[in-house]
Amino acid sequence: MSSIITLTLPGEIMFVRFASQTAASLARLLTDENPPASDGAQFVHDFELAVSEAFTNSVKYTGEHDALQMLTLTFEFQPRQLTVSVRDANPPFSIDRPAPDIEKGQIGGWGLMLISKVMDSVTYRRDGGSNILSMSKAI
Repeated sequence: MSSIITLTLPGEIMFVRFASQTAASLARLLTDENPPASDGAQFVHDFELAVSEAFTNSVKYTGEHDALQMLTLTFEFQPRQLTVSVRDANPPFSIDRPAPDIEKGQIGGWGLMLISKVMDSVTYRRDGGSNILSMSKAI
């Protein structure tokens, strides 16, 4: 059985902390329901980081497209897995990008790479005029 929680927030950088702390709280709920979760702290950290990066990217790449857009985060609980989908109205993008070049001191472009490293599954799809980035992690 799964449970779904939906959170809609203004697409402003000041709400990234609220989104990531909510994600961490929900991840803690899942680890509390699945003791002993020896990797519980890492699970919470990874999930929080992924949501923070995804939310930040959604806000950052709004550009002139829609400065007042709302972002929707949908959390789906399953017995030993937590999935979050971040939906925005930004222009389409690809998650299949080359890794940033650390040797060249590249500043941007690390978000999707970090998300891919810490999550078990990352998918992207376009639905109408919306991007939906879905990320799952099992405990």
